[in-house]
Amino acid sequence: MKIRRDIASLPARTSKETWDAILKLITGADSVETVQLQAATSVLCSAIADEHSASVPIVVKGGASRLVIYTVHGSDAMEMELEVDKLSWNPTASEAWAITVPCSYEDVGWMSKALKERAPRITVHDVNGTPDADVEPTRKVAEVQIDWTAMEKA
Repeated sequence: MKIRRDIASLPARTSKETWDAILKLITGADSVETVQLQAATSVLCSAIADEHSASVPIVVKGGASRLVIYTVHGSDAMEMELEVDKLSWNPTASEAWAITVPCSYEDVGWMSKALKERAPRITVHDVNGTPDADVEPTRKVAEVQIDWTAMEKA
């Protein structure tokens, strides 16, 4: 199941305040490895400031559902409530939580390097591409041959 949240950002909130609102939304007492979320702050604030998450969501995977977060900017952000509807689950309580964040092609390299060192559960992807986590791996299926006449021979 996919759940969506829209969060007011610039100029209603700074990019840091936007990231803090996202953290408040996706964490709780039972969250796992929240140190990574804090370590990623400067990188993700930069990504939020570029406003790509207005059209391509920040995706949080963990638990039973997938959370997509869009940031709202400009006059639309000023007209929005700052409160964000709470979730019915904690997506970062699972050992397998992960986050993907859109950014510009030019920033993928440095952001990926910084996140790999600080917060490997968080990845960035080119805003015009598909996140690696959303690409289905290709699998080779072994070819099976069935001799339908084998029973008749016995």
